[in-house]
Amino acid sequence: MGKDGAMGGKTEVRLPDLGDIESAVVVEWLRPVGSRLHEGDDLVEVETEKTTFVVPSPVAGVLSVVRVRNGEHVRVGEVLGSIDA
Repeated sequence: MGKDGAMGGKTEVRLPDLGDIESAVVVEWLRPVGSRLHEGDDLVEVETEKTTFVVPSPVAGVLSVVRVRNGEHVRVGEVLGSIDA
């Protein structure tokens, strides 16, 4: 697996390092499973104690798996979902 989470045609979407924040809450997935994505498309909105921001799609492909549902907590580096190339 590469550092971007790529694994046999799949790329894991992870919560990025947020500096001094250790976790966030998934507010809303902006695309449903099965959506075609371009690199940089808005994918999932997350909220920390300090701010709300959007995690973009790291690659082009199809959103195949959502592992963290709306309202659930996630730690930095954890997998939010997967994209098939």
